[in-house]
Amino acid sequence: MTNRRLLRVSWKEKRTDEAILAELQVRRHLLESIRRRKLSFFGHICRSNCTLMKDIIQGKLEGKSGRGRPRAAYLDNIKTWTRRNSTEIYTKTERREEWRKLVQKAVRAANASRSDAG
Repeated sequence: MTNRRLLRVSWKEKRTDEAILAELQVRRHLLESIRRRKLSFFGHICRSNCTLMKDIIQGKLEGKSGRGRPRAAYLDNIKTWTRRNSTEIYTKTERREEWRKLVQKAVRAANASRSDAG
């Protein structure tokens, strides 16, 4: 059953999903799980021997760039979430325990910032 149905809110009413979730006192878990998986996968790829995957994730591909606004790069998301530069990120990924702590810290920070906003 959808959240709108639980509150008997019509689709015609101008209410945001966030307002409905707040009224039900429910959090969205999807974004934090995506962030955690993306960060974990990044660490896995950086520690692996596959140079092709590393080049793809780092955006080191040759060729012409497409028209329009550049897409958000994978590495840009990682930098934003961890609040670190590329060099620090790559050194942390080499030490698995440190990377896990950084991933947990980034996910907790995202949850805290969302709970402050809501």
